[in-house]
Amino acid sequence: MREENKTMEENKSGILKKLFYFVIIPFLLILTIVLIISTVSGLNIFQEAAKIPVIGSLFSSKDMATTSIEEYDQQINKLQAQLKNQEKKVEDLQSELEKKDQEIATLQEEKENFENTQVEPGNENVNAKANDQNETDTQWNEVIKTYEKMKPQSAANILAQMDETTALNIMTDLKEDTLARILEKMPVEKAANFTAKLANQ
Repeated sequence: MREENKTMEENKSGILKKLFYFVIIPFLLILTIVLIISTVSGLNIFQEAAKIPVIGSLFSSKDMATTSIEEYDQQINKLQAQLKNQEKKVEDLQSELEKKDQEIATLQEEKENFENTQVEPGNENVNAKANDQNETDTQWNEVIKTYEKMKPQSAANILAQMDETTALNIMTDLKEDTLARILEKMPVEKAANFTAKLANQ
């Protein structure tokens, strides 16, 4: 009886060995070769297997992972586009600020020219003084017209950065509704300061 059991056990282990050597190992070798060939040829064997109805369910998680990666790529592309738009806006604002700085420099130069064109008494006759005064008045009126035509935000930015005396002189000659729109666009503290000084003039 023991010998029969021993013989049966040997037969079972022999069958398992044969199964291992003749079925499992060749199957693994064939599978490895197929994977290598598909990788070299650029064929995704998992995607192809997913198309088969029964086997495809085994690869559904792989598809979901691929889909989620594609969604992340789309989100990244969208965020990069938004970042580029924001960078462009920043560049536009910087160029606008440079233009405003140039306008301020021009206005300050005009102010200096205005101050330098004052006639010393006794050096010029009365007509020359009158002509110079008219020219100065014309220049000043042009400056005021420029501020009248400007957008309130732009004018507010320039006046807020200008020296206070010149800014007050310009504000004094502006129309009331233009002045109100400009003060409305200024920072609160600046607007309050200018309003108080304009009221005391």
